[in-house]
Amino acid sequence: MSAIDLQLELSKIIDKEKIKAVFQPICNISTHQVHGFEALSRGPEHSPLFSPVPLFKTAAYEGRLSELETLCRRISIQQFKNIQLPGKLFLNISPKALLEPNHAKGLTLSLVQELGLHPSQVVIELSEQYPADDIDLLKSCLNHYRSQGFLTAIDDLGAGYSGLRLWSELAPDYVKIDRHFIESIDSSSVKQEFVRSIINLCQNLSCKVIAEGIETQAELAVLKQLGIVYCQGFLLGRPSDSPNRCIPFEPTLEPTAQKVRFAESAESLCSRATTSQFDRKLKQIGETFNQQPKLQAIVVMRQDLVIGLVLRSQVIELFSTPYGRALYENRSVEEVLTTELIRIDAEMPISQVSQRLTKESTDLVVQQFIILKQGKLLGIGHTKDLLAKITVQKIAIARHANPLTGLPGNIPIQEELLRLRQQKKPFYLAYFDLSHFKPYNDIYGFCRGDEVIMEVARLLLCLQTSNNFIGHVGGDDFVIISTCANIEPQAMKIIDDFDATKSSFYSKQHWQDQKMLAEDRNGLQCYHDLISLSVGILPPSITIHCNEHQLSLYSAQAKKQAKQAKNAFSLFSLETAISA
Repeated sequence: MSAIDLQLELSKIIDKEKIKAVFQPICNISTHQVHGFEALSRGPEHSPLFSPVPLFKTAAYEGRLSELETLCRRISIQQFKNIQLPGKLFLNISPKALLEPNHAKGLTLSLVQELGLHPSQVVIELSEQYPADDIDLLKSCLNHYRSQGFLTAIDDLGAGYSGLRLWSELAPDYVKIDRHFIESIDSSSVKQEFVRSIINLCQNLSCKVIAEGIETQAELAVLKQLGIVYCQGFLLGRPSDSPNRCIPFEPTLEPTAQKVRFAESAESLCSRATTSQFDRKLKQIGETFNQQPKLQAIVVMRQDLVIGLVLRSQVIELFSTPYGRALYENRSVEEVLTTELIRIDAEMPISQVSQRLTKESTDLVVQQFIILKQGKLLGIGHTKDLLAKITVQKIAIARHANPLTGLPGNIPIQEELLRLRQQKKPFYLAYFDLSHFKPYNDIYGFCRGDEVIMEVARLLLCLQTSNNFIGHVGGDDFVIISTCANIEPQAMKIIDDFDATKSSFYSKQHWQDQKMLAEDRNGLQCYHDLISLSVGILPPSITIHCNEHQLSLYSAQAKKQAKQAKNAFSLFSLETAISA
């Protein structure tokens, strides 16, 4: 289609307002609820400008980008209100349009207020599809939106050259990680490290991270393990004029039953909850608080369903006002309860509990949270107990961690093995070891040797989940204690990833020769191969029957077999163990 035809088609679309708004859900995978919707625009069906890329590209070329975006925004806001979608509305706006002289000022606020929405429900989302060079002016424009009460987001973080600068300069409420870093993240340690670094930065900057472009359960599972809370993609819902209002599958992303250690789960924080039915009078609630001076909250139920909390401070405040007791004591507790609860599954690791409490959008410090087991009330948790538990854990980890890698050392490793044996849980024991490490240390020095050790630790940490316990035995020896059935391909991938990175540890000559001249253990000069990583694995058929001494013996044999294998991998067999 010629440029003139596209120009005419664009004019017809804008003049006749032939824009259709569709919405894609953004989900909170911790609460399994929809957090909001991104509004996307489409041209007329069967039009060459139906898809957003040619539509907005043509508008930019014709100098009508701001005009088109203003129309799309108005239609999106109206449709969001008409179909009564819950949560926040994410509206796209390009920096180029925002800075155009003819960009309408104040229109978004007036539209939002006219339809009875609050600006805090709307997120102005900047995309780098059409980047702007004048960041100072862009910052001024965006601060104008922020001063009106709107939230802000940066889209496609990592896709453009200026993304990190925009982030630091604009301090948005949300950042969206570009889909390039999400695609196949389950098989890319580099992408996992990128996402992990973004999460760490966002925690320090009080900024929420949204991972977009999620299409597989494997991608979603890895993102959840990394600590991502907000997710968007075809797996969770495609753009539609009638979008999903809930996550379209059961929350089985990371089944934790019989995997998370009790001492590390939310259940270990659980206290018995004092409960009340929803129709109980406030007078009776007040008497309960008087009889139990240390009681701070009562869980309010409708039959077996938790519907809220009533706090001691609430009741005291109501009864302390003039005529307060006379006015309120015969009212039901349902009229004053707090319904904004944080609900935690009993099997959730306490590290994730901490993330949930700190990421909830509230100005108040949450003192209590509800703990559920299989959807039923188990009890109540207290933030002070969580903080105490995390502190104790960190002290214990620091005391027994390897000083170089920070990974659990021999004592935690033995405790984990003992726990699994006592609970009679089948597990794999994967023993990783570096070959030819001594001559490398002799030639390149201990500092470079430590870099190799740290690289192995980094690769192993990519596999750390509630199924995989990563430990550092000492020196160049590591273990993974796993209840995961697919540990073998995971271990092989670690070896492949190490082989792909180890050239960076050598001089050009040594890498070209694939050998080094150094002293052997007898002090004689000889050639040595380059360092290599090997893994010997003991399967559950062996580990389930072993004591500590036998595990140590069989691990040494499995490691020896792996060093001799061509692919540096050995799965120790029961027949080998019996004959040993």
